[in-house]
Order: sequence, then structure tokens, then C-alpha cells
Amino acid sequence: MKKLLSVALVLLMAFTLIGCGGGDEFPTRSIDLIIPWSAGGGTDVAGRLYAKYTEEALGQTINVLNVVGGNSAVGAAQAATSEPDGYTAVLLTYDILSVEAQGLAPISIRDFKMINKFSVQPTALVVHKDSGWETIEDYRQAALADPGGIDVAVNGEGAVWHQAGVLADREMGIEAQYIPYNGSSEQVAAMLGHHVQATYISYTSVLQHVEEGTLVVLGMMTEDRVELLPDVPTFKEVGYDAVLNSWRGIAVPKDTPDEVADVLREAFKAAYDNEEYQTMAREALIDGDYQAHDEFQEFLVESYDQVYDIMDELGFAKPEK
Repeated sequence: MKKLLSVALVLLMAFTLIGCGGGDEFPTRSIDLIIPWSAGGGTDVAGRLYAKYTEEALGQTINVLNVVGGNSAVGAAQAATSEPDGYTAVLLTYDILSVEAQGLAPISIRDFKMINKFSVQPTALVVHKDSGWETIEDYRQAALADPGGIDVAVNGEGAVWHQAGVLADREMGIEAQYIPYNGSSEQVAAMLGHHVQATYISYTSVLQHVEEGTLVVLGMMTEDRVELLPDVPTFKEVGYDAVLNSWRGIAVPKDTPDEVADVLREAFKAAYDNEEYQTMAREALIDGDYQAHDEFQEFLVESYDQVYDIMDELGFAKPEK
């Protein structure tokens, strides 16, 4: 009887150790990374490249899953409600703040535990060379002379670059007319066809036309000048506190254990610091902007207040902040 009790005790201790993590350490299998945007787009390309180099640091495969719909809400919701074990992560973008501010889906940044931010999509104010405008002040003076008379292309009503334009208008004390299009390719076509006078857009979407001299970037809505456009000033440096850009970051469900999240944080940081990754990202026009999880979380809380205020100004915000 004593022998049987001893065997049972040993087995119980073994199972207890396994249950407490005494077995193989995380991760022991592949990880799913949900990208809530279509395959082949800019965010998909950025996410897949980042995942490739993170695999090396983790020693496990990262399976990219494109789960689209609802301005990123569908994929984000799937990630938020997945098992909080570290084996499902999600690539979040600025749009998750817009979805929450409008109440378009029962999803919030508070449903996630942040891993890091790794990329920014700088917003540019772009005009056609035929406009004759060469500076932000030229544009402002034209808008003051004709309130609401300048047509500006944006990537959808209430979308990130519409919000950027509204913020810039507020800071410059002007009023423009915003025309929504289905994405950056349509915005660029509208500019080239002289259907609009200006656009707020990611500078990478127009870089070719800027280099050819057809389109002109008047200003950037970043904190600092962009490396590929060193002669283009920021709104901030010419006196307008208008900073608003899209971004990309990694998150996991909020109840993911800290020790598991920390493993992912170390791996994604190692990937970001990889010189080969940095070279590949620059070649793909993916602007790096790293924030650790705590800084990223603080940034999101501050950004949400700005997004809600802009949405409220547009009449799109949900009743309760």
C-alpha cells in the first residue's frame, strides 16, 4: 500500500510540474499572426516581413492569417477572443482606434496586451505641381481666400487621412472640402487627373510621382522630417501642431500571461533590431518606429482621445467616449 501511495505521489508531482510550466517553455508550436487587411497590401507586406525575422528569434513558424472586414474590426475581434496563450497575435493599425471611437464594433484597445509598435505610415499633404503651391502657407492662404473651395481626396469618410486633414484644418484655421475615395490608388488617380486640388495620404503612395515632379509634398504630419524627403518640413516646425499618422503594432489577447507576452516582446524586438530586417524594410518603404509595450500602450490611450475628438467634430463619434 505504501508503495502504491509513493508511486501516486510521484505521478501527482510530475503532473503538477507540467501544469506549472515545468515542461517545455513557450513557444512549443507555431504561432498565428492575424493581419486584418487583405493579402498583398502595404500592411500585409509589412507584417509578413516582420514575422519572417521574428520566426528566427522565436525558433517557431509564424502563420499569417488575413482576416478582413469592418475596417480591421473582424480580424481584431477574432484575435481578442482567441485563447490567451500566446499562440495568437494580431497586427493592429490606427483603424482600431477609429472603429472604437465610432462604436462600429464591440472591440477596444483595452481588449489587448501590447507587444510593440514597429512601423509608422507618415501622412503627407500633397498637391499637383500645376497648383503653384510650394509651401504649407501657400495652401493655407489659398484656403483662407476660398473657404470650403479646395477639394481634398481622402481614403474614405472618417478614415485616417480624413482625420488628418480635419486636424490640420483646425490648426491652420481653414476649411476644406473632403472627397472620399476607396484607397490610396484612387486618391492618386484623382490628383493626377486634376479632379481634386490636394490629398492627405501616405507619402510612399506618391513617392514615384513626387520624384518625377508631377506631385509636390508640401508638408509632413510627423514629429520629425522623413528621411526620404529631407527638404519637406513638418507642420509642427512651421507652427501648426498637427501630428497624425497611421502605424502598425503587435498585440495579444489581454489575459495572455505576462511571462508569455515577454517572450514575444523579446522576439519581436530582436527582429526589429536585425540589420537585415532593417535593410529589407527600407527597400520596401516600410518606415520603422519602435515603441516598447508600455510606451505603445500609453501612446494608444493618448491617441484615442485625439481620434474621438476628431470623430466627434465630424459627427461620427459614439455617444459615450
